[in-house]
Amino acid sequence: MLVRSAKVAGLVVWTACAAVPQDIEPEILLLSRIKNHLREELAHIPNYTCLETINRFRGDHKSAAQSGKAPPKFDTIQLEIVYSDGKEWYGSPGAAVLSVENPVAFIGGGMIGNGAFGISMHNLVEGGIFKYRGEDVGGGRRSVKYDFRIPALTKPLLITMEGASGVVGEAGSIWADPDTFDLIRMESHAVEVPPYLPIEEVSMTVEYARTSIAGTDTLLAQAAESRLIDDTGLESYNRMEFTHCHSYSTSSAITFDTRPAPTAESAPAAPALGAAVPPFLQVTIELTKPITNTDSVGSLIHGKVAGDVIRKGRVVVPDGSLIHGRIRALDHYPDLGVFAVGLEFTDVEVGGDSMPFYADFLRVNEDPRISLRVWTHGKNNPRTMDKVRTVDNLVITQPELPGVASFYVKGANFTLSPGFRMVWRTRGLLR
Repeated sequence: MLVRSAKVAGLVVWTACAAVPQDIEPEILLLSRIKNHLREELAHIPNYTCLETINRFRGDHKSAAQSGKAPPKFDTIQLEIVYSDGKEWYGSPGAAVLSVENPVAFIGGGMIGNGAFGISMHNLVEGGIFKYRGEDVGGGRRSVKYDFRIPALTKPLLITMEGASGVVGEAGSIWADPDTFDLIRMESHAVEVPPYLPIEEVSMTVEYARTSIAGTDTLLAQAAESRLIDDTGLESYNRMEFTHCHSYSTSSAITFDTRPAPTAESAPAAPALGAAVPPFLQVTIELTKPITNTDSVGSLIHGKVAGDVIRKGRVVVPDGSLIHGRIRALDHYPDLGVFAVGLEFTDVEVGGDSMPFYADFLRVNEDPRISLRVWTHGKNNPRTMDKVRTVDNLVITQPELPGVASFYVKGANFTLSPGFRMVWRTRGLLR
């Protein structure tokens, strides 16, 4: 089963007129600025590749809806992804070339799709017809909301299942920051579905945040969800997370061998990441700048390595080496009195160079406010449950992601002060 996004050509959304600028409705002018800003951001995406972790779930939709939980987990897939020339290219982590345009090549069955990393944003900018819905303060962040529709005639979404294939349109909403023009969130569902496709619902949500890569601040998809319910009631649900994003570069060469190199046409080369911290080493990270509940997802975080990291008698990461990353999750659950926090460290400075940091989170220093579990006194609920907690049908889940520290902080607000420590174990390079 494949849900596949395609690059669409631009549509004329607003007709030209002779009005002077001050006669333009403010929401139309704001939309124009948002779209121009997103075009600029899309121009930067081809310089980055990310690790995509896809947790796939599948089961009876009615049972899942009654329990308030996702269907049973099916499997987990990890791919490397890059957006280039309006397409998304995939490869296994460690591949020298990201040459596969269709991710279905990496699975044996179940649902998978593309589009969340770059194509969906492109289609919004070039093919969306928008309607202003007003200001919103969801998630504690001021935003503006626009409904959108992308007609099926532009072929934005192709669905293939059980031997049937058809093009559908998309409709939904976006939320954007009215000051920075950044896209915050997109929600969409399939419309104009051909009657011969055996589906009841197809939907997708993409969350965006700013990320610092090689000293450049850019807007990237951070996480996405896709859901398909077929006419038998089978629900397929995928949760996608994009981590460990890095810049890459191409190189030129002169050769006298006239035989062409065996590379896929138009497929980008894998990123030249250079050296990385060796695997299976314990690293303690100490914050150098505070993290508080007033920060936003995507905010940069800074720390330093506490103690020399030694391999075979040689210091590979000296004590005090600076390390950088970002906030991946910062969700407040007032009914539980906790914040769900996710922190991702991506690179460490060693000898004047930036080295990729790829590690598994082990623990934090002891603090009565912090736990790797959530606890509650809710009726008919167990007292503790690792990573998942239910209170009056409220379920908290923290995805297990490589290189991300997930934990909970009690209180109506919090500050992780400089000196706060986390312990990690490195995995080394992906490739």
